[in-house]
Amino acid sequence: MNKKFIQFIEPAQNEYRWWIVSLTLVLWALFYMLLSSFFILIMSKSLNLDNLSKGLFTTPLEVYILLSTFLIWLAVFLFCVKLFHKRGLNSLIGGPKLTFLKNFFYAIILAGIFLVSTQSFIPNNDEIIENLNFSRWLTVLPLGIFLMFFQVTAEELLFRGYLQQQFAVWIKSRWFFMVMPSLIFGLMHYDGSMGVNVGLTLVAVTAILGLFLADLTYRTGNLGAAIGVHFANNFSAMFLVSYQEQISGLSRYIAPDFFNTPEMFYQAAQSMLITSTIIFLIYFIIMEWRARR
Repeated sequence: MNKKFIQFIEPAQNEYRWWIVSLTLVLWALFYMLLSSFFILIMSKSLNLDNLSKGLFTTPLEVYILLSTFLIWLAVFLFCVKLFHKRGLNSLIGGPKLTFLKNFFYAIILAGIFLVSTQSFIPNNDEIIENLNFSRWLTVLPLGIFLMFFQVTAEELLFRGYLQQQFAVWIKSRWFFMVMPSLIFGLMHYDGSMGVNVGLTLVAVTAILGLFLADLTYRTGNLGAAIGVHFANNFSAMFLVSYQEQISGLSRYIAPDFFNTPEMFYQAAQSMLITSTIIFLIYFIIMEWRARR
């Protein structure tokens, strides 16, 4: 392990009780699901948003409500970590704060450049239509970005913070403490609505992203870069072009040919998996070469 990562996992060094970690995760998941479901139900009834009960978020307000559930995720998770481990937010993020912010903004810029340069991988413009006109999109963007920051932060605190720290304390194998949180991260994104093949392929794509974020966390010793890349990735999928109708309310463009078309989505998911794997391998080889110089 490098020195930065050793410092990053230091807050978890004294926790070897697997049952406490399991209890933390179980209680977090239970209360998060209960409270978020109740929140969505209340919003659905009070605002007459029938789509919410169907799992559809096709308007800006509906996506705002979905993203707001991650504030519940964050609050419940931090409460459980504080209750069972006597640890706060800073112990999960890593430091120093200036380095965290630098890593965060560098990662957003580099990931943004990469995403823009790979636009040729998405369907041609004939298959993409405008969802929100530019002025409308600009008005809904600020609150959406604000809420999405909490969404990606909540996920990174759990997977690359809490879980990666704890697995690294228990088992020193780098691949174990990087792969296990990434695999769980991928499985939590499983969606079988378009078939098992599509669902499992998306799990694999998400797990590769998780592995990339785990390696960034390992090399930098904080969550800044991981949150930044995760933010840029979700911005592209949620605010630029949506290929899934379920969460299309804040997208500038949508690709309706993909909606409810498992064959097309499966082909796209396979392409994403191949591309993601190649990119991760190139990144990993270069970073390992630099580390050994």
